[in-house]
Amino acid sequence: MALVIVELLTIRLFTPLPDVWGIWPVVGVVQAVPKILLLVAAIFVVVGWSKRSAILAAFNQDADPVQISATAAISAAAMLAAFLARGLLAQAPPGADAFLAYLYSALFLTAITSLVLVAAPLGFWREIVTFCKPELMLALGLGLLGYVTGATLDRERGSFLSEDNWAELSDATLQLSYWILKHFDHSAFMDPATRVLGAGDFSVRIFAACSGYEGMMLIAVFVVGYIVIFRRSLKFPNVLLLFPLAMGAIWLLNSLRIALLVFIGANFSPDIALGGFHSQFGWISFLLIAITIMTVAQKLAFFGKRSPIMAAAMSNAANAARARQAADSNPALIFLAPFIALMAGQIVTRIAAPHDYLLYPIKVIAVFAALYAFRNVYKQLLGTPDAASVLIGGIAGVLWIATDPGAGSHTPLEQSLSEFSPIVVALWLAFRGIGTIIMVPIAEELAFRGYLYRVLQAAKFETVDFRAFGLVALVVSSSLFGLMHDRWLAAALAGTLYALLMIRRGRIGDAIAAHMTTNAVIFTWAVVAGQWSLL
Repeated sequence: MALVIVELLTIRLFTPLPDVWGIWPVVGVVQAVPKILLLVAAIFVVVGWSKRSAILAAFNQDADPVQISATAAISAAAMLAAFLARGLLAQAPPGADAFLAYLYSALFLTAITSLVLVAAPLGFWREIVTFCKPELMLALGLGLLGYVTGATLDRERGSFLSEDNWAELSDATLQLSYWILKHFDHSAFMDPATRVLGAGDFSVRIFAACSGYEGMMLIAVFVVGYIVIFRRSLKFPNVLLLFPLAMGAIWLLNSLRIALLVFIGANFSPDIALGGFHSQFGWISFLLIAITIMTVAQKLAFFGKRSPIMAAAMSNAANAARARQAADSNPALIFLAPFIALMAGQIVTRIAAPHDYLLYPIKVIAVFAALYAFRNVYKQLLGTPDAASVLIGGIAGVLWIATDPGAGSHTPLEQSLSEFSPIVVALWLAFRGIGTIIMVPIAEELAFRGYLYRVLQAAKFETVDFRAFGLVALVVSSSLFGLMHDRWLAAALAGTLYALLMIRRGRIGDAIAAHMTTNAVIFTWAVVAGQWSLL
């Protein structure tokens, strides 16, 4: 493969040809062969990965140094002759006899064919065709399709990576988004010429970047990673159908996103539509499809392999119950589940930015659900904190209040709360207090002190005692904790304090108690004194 690339670059750099498709089509076809071969080889590596041991064994068995040397000499001679013929062809006038074009094509094909035989003898390729026929046919089909598609777009639009190549996709996105929008907003309109979609007094323009191709490429990369990681439990080539399914799904969701964006902007708030909803719904769509792939693909017989033993186990109710119990006892999941729930709630609420604070109860409910799922484990893990943890946490809260850079300033939260009735404000503050004082400290301490601090010391973090001191782990975990907060330095120092409290007695409950006390002091002062910049 390396020789093919080197020889292709050499022959093209030193003897450039005009537009051969319009003058000598046979040359264009022949020059496409090595490009297609390289593309097919790359695809075959992926689809045939599960058979790599057998392929390597066949290669080692059929390798013949003498034959390889002879074939390499033929390849070099053919490439040199092709180089000379190409030089003559480059200087020939457009109406010249086609003999040189056919001669160059024959020499070039001879050089490429001999290079393939240099890579492996003919016997090896026969074996590959025999026991890897489905994978080889699939790679060949996808390679041809990829080359033809890329070459067509390249000739018609310029660079294949140019956003102009996605004009047709933008038009399709516009049409689908309009079709969705008009079903729940009768004032919907569109202008295909300018790709403008709107409703009422609100409109957006669908540029190439809005067509959905970025999400399609991102989900395609994810599917590649998923297939590589779980290749042993997936069926080939069936699993490759995940590419069009995932890319099509994310394109459909992108069209739905644009339709909802216009609807929200026209009927509720342009700030929300162009703010949090515009960016967060895209990530929600990606996560939804990614999670669906991970949870469904291997359970479907079409995509995933299932051994007879596994099938019997899944059909047995007792074994299935034990499997669920084993999953529930996953140490990493125990420490990370509440934090993952918190982050998921954060993503969902950010859709309503800049008014996302109104949806704060969603985060409270999400974390509560995770804590409830592992409630028995947490009861044993947390324990009873000592008075010192509560006292130190309270002092940290006072210092946080005293150093508040926004003290005395008016915030959007203050303005918004003043527009609601006292009952609504009291209800929102109740949820905010539960989240700030209880849910967030538990989720963050389990993740940063219980998991991250210890996993930085050993891969099997559950074997690391809470008393174990690690300077690097302390600095890194506290710094990352700080970066999650606007006042990152003060938060990092607070995180360090919580970690030291945990190490002091070897109980993560002490860190959680201190964090709870800190947040309780801050929340109480913010409400009583009206210092809303603290929330």
